[in-house]
Amino acid sequence: MPKTEDAVTPADMLQDSETALLLAENRPTGSAATAVRERLGQHIRALLEPAERYAAALEDGRARDFVNDTIRHARALAQDSGGDPAAMLRLLSKAVTFLLRYTHGTPR
Repeated sequence: MPKTEDAVTPADMLQDSETALLLAENRPTGSAATAVRERLGQHIRALLEPAERYAAALEDGRARDFVNDTIRHARALAQDSGGDPAAMLRLLSKAVTFLLRYTHGTPR
């Protein structure tokens, strides 16, 4: 049975991120790449609100600005996944990775 977004774990998101990087290098088009791009967009949308709460709680204004810029960029990527398929896989992957760091304390 396929997982719902609510059942997706940070480990699942990281796995999709890593898969996206492999696909970007080897096969950035096709049904597998499309499915991973779609899932990464879903992960980003799921992580936006917790990331915004994290940013709001930061005391350091510069750090908060950096996190907010990353959130804005991730939101834009999730809304428009056009362009170079390999580049989009890499960008979506990194956006998920950073949002996970902000929301789940994933190590760097």
